[in-house]
Amino acid sequence: MSQATAYEQLMLELVNAARAKVGAQPLAFNGYLNSSADSHTSWMIATDTFSHTGVNGSSPTTRMKSAGYVFSGSWSSAENIAWASTRSPAGYQDEVQLLHTNLMNSAGHKANILNGSFREIGIGFNTGAYQGWDAAFATQNFARSGSKIFLTGVTMDDKDGDRFYDVGEALGGVTITAVSSTGARYTTTSQSAGGYSLALAAGTYKVTFSGGGIVSTTKQVTVGANNVKLDLIDPAMIKIINGTTLANTLYGTTGVDAINGSGGNDKLYGRTGNDTLKGGTENDTLYGEGGRDVLDGGAGNDVLSGGLDGDTFRFVGSWGADKIVGFQDTIDRIDLRGNALSFSTLSVTQGHADGDGIADDVIIKGNGQTIMLLNTQKALIGAADFLF
Repeated sequence: MSQATAYEQLMLELVNAARAKVGAQPLAFNGYLNSSADSHTSWMIATDTFSHTGVNGSSPTTRMKSAGYVFSGSWSSAENIAWASTRSPAGYQDEVQLLHTNLMNSAGHKANILNGSFREIGIGFNTGAYQGWDAAFATQNFARSGSKIFLTGVTMDDKDGDRFYDVGEALGGVTITAVSSTGARYTTTSQSAGGYSLALAAGTYKVTFSGGGIVSTTKQVTVGANNVKLDLIDPAMIKIINGTTLANTLYGTTGVDAINGSGGNDKLYGRTGNDTLKGGTENDTLYGEGGRDVLDGGAGNDVLSGGLDGDTFRFVGSWGADKIVGFQDTIDRIDLRGNALSFSTLSVTQGHADGDGIADDVIIKGNGQTIMLLNTQKALIGAADFLF
């Protein structure tokens, strides 16, 4: 299977925009169809040929099957091909738009583009010499197979503000997770060109976009008998702030930050926003301040202070002996996931950990390591304060 390039993603966005105008369901990329389309485009350029009849006299449907696409149940297929001489300026966005316009100006090709029964597509765009011209070629392979329905779309940073995908605006590596009202979970990742497709059963879903450097966003969508397009346009981005191997004092912004201390005895300040602070390898001091923050001291003996909002103190692997200042029962959480621990395996005692000689601190021990909750009463601490 091949992934779509940015030019192929652009062509799909043009196709789906045209389909939306007539009420036709959006098309979802299929990797096998993309391989079929890519191969035919490359073959036409290599052989100086412009034809639906391809390598070894193959038909479009035969090429789709040979690429691995499986037709089943009620199925259909079609193919569009187009070429045009390349133009300036550099890049081929103009050529993609021209090829789309030319196809839409041809009745038969337009009928394929707007055919509401198709659900999937593969697009092969490439350039090369054709009969003495510097040419841009495109192959579009359309298909419907069985009863699969897709949630599809694009994740993008809309740099020019036109609310439409352009080459260079893709946000790849974004995780898309759809959870149904019954708890069924489906997930995929946007490709490098920003596109994604996720086969779903009919129902209502909460769809979360996360990872890939973005602030997590959740939307609701209902899937019925037709494909649904759900784009992520201009999500808030996580600002990444990295320290050095020396002692650093690092400050977050008013947005969402990922602050990494690295080496040295660091001081990290989240400021406002739901931030993630990671101390690193030495003895660090982390201040979440405003927002719902995640604080991870890393190795070494660290001091963690969340702030007034509900914060999560994360401990994974080797963390030494860490102190939590201002822990809020029922509001904050201690995250011990990934450590093979449970509340029953922890030692939770009242003692003194801050040097004042008063037994007003909670000392938690597990896996030979220690977490100290300063100025906290043991009676308040239970399993609900932890994530296992």
